Amino acid sequence: MTEREKMLSGELYDCGDKELLDQWYLAKNLIREYNNTVSEDLDKKIKF
Repeated sequence: MTEREKMLSGELYDCGDKELLDQWYLAKNLIREYNNTVSEDLDKKIKF
């Protein structure tokens, strides 16, 4: 069972797992990019 599967099933997991960290970094970067998008740029905001 992967660390992600453990996490999703509510079991103890290693949060330092490479797959989980990669997903976390991607999510943080997408959130930063979205938050830095100009409010009037609806086309770009819809893409998120």
